[in-house]
Amino acid sequence: MVQGVFTGLTGLDITYYQNEFPQENFKSKTNDYQTFVGGPAANAAITYAILGGNATLITCLGDTTIAQAIKSELLDIYNITVIDMAIGSELLPSLSSVLVNKEKATRTIWSGQQQFSIHKATSYEKLINEASFCFSDCNLPEVSIDFLKKSRALNKKIVLDPGSWKPHFPECLGLADEVIASVNCHPPESDLLTYLENTSVHHKAITDGEKDTLWFEKSNSGVIKVPKIQAVDSLAAGDVLHGAYCYYRYHEGLSFVCALEKATIVASESVKYYGAREGVYHIAEQTK
Repeated sequence: MVQGVFTGLTGLDITYYQNEFPQENFKSKTNDYQTFVGGPAANAAITYAILGGNATLITCLGDTTIAQAIKSELLDIYNITVIDMAIGSELLPSLSSVLVNKEKATRTIWSGQQQFSIHKATSYEKLINEASFCFSDCNLPEVSIDFLKKSRALNKKIVLDPGSWKPHFPECLGLADEVIASVNCHPPESDLLTYLENTSVHHKAITDGEKDTLWFEKSNSGVIKVPKIQAVDSLAAGDVLHGAYCYYRYHEGLSFVCALEKATIVASESVKYYGAREGVYHIAEQTK
C-alpha cells in the first residue's frame, strides 16, 4: 500500500469573506465566515487523502479543546492518522484569521504560532520506514529537521514545500529530492532560482500563483501553463498543489512533470470555490 507521511504545521483557520479591511479601532461584521483545519502540511495531507491516498500527519497540536477537535476532524472526516508531537501541552495550536476578498479572490492572513516542547517519547521511525514518500512544509523545525534526517537515512523520497524563507531552510533543502517552492520564498542575498540551482535537488519547481510554473529536472527545464479561470478564493491553493502532486507522483506513479501538470489542474480547480476542499472533491469525483 502506498503510504504518504506528511509533517509540519496544522492549525485552525477562521475565515471571513468580505471585500474591505476594517479600519483600525473599529469593528467589522460579516455573516459570511467559516472555519477550516489549516496549515500547509495538513492541507497537503487532506488533499492527498481526498484524492484517494493513505496519509499520516506528524505535527504539533497539544491537548486543548481546539486541538482535540482538529485531531478528530482529521481522523473522522479524512481518515488521516495524526502523530501529535506535543501531547500533554496546553498551548494553543496555530490559529489564523483569514480575510478573503471576494471581489479580488485574494486572502490576507494573521497567523498565531507557538513553539511547542516536543514529546520525546513519541516515535515515528516505523512510519518513515513504511512510507512511500515523506513530505515536509519546513515549518516546526523542532520536528521537521529530525524527521527529514531520519527519512534521508532510510533512503525515502523527500518532497519539500518551502514557504517564506526561514533560517533552517538550507538544512532542509540539503536533504530533499524534490522541491516545489513559491516565488515568494526569498533566500537572503540570492534569488530563489539561483539558490536552488546550487543545491543537490534534482527536481524543482517554482510556482507564482496564477502565473506560469517553472520546472527544472536535472538538465531539462520547462513551463507549465496555469489554467485561466475565474477565482473566488485562493486560500491554500499552494497547499492543495503540493498534496495533489504527492498523490499523482507517488500514488499514481507519474513522472515529475506530469504529476506537476495534474496537480496544477487540481489547485486551479480549488480556487473556483470557497474553502480549500470543494474543488478537490470535484476532481476526485471526476476521476472515480
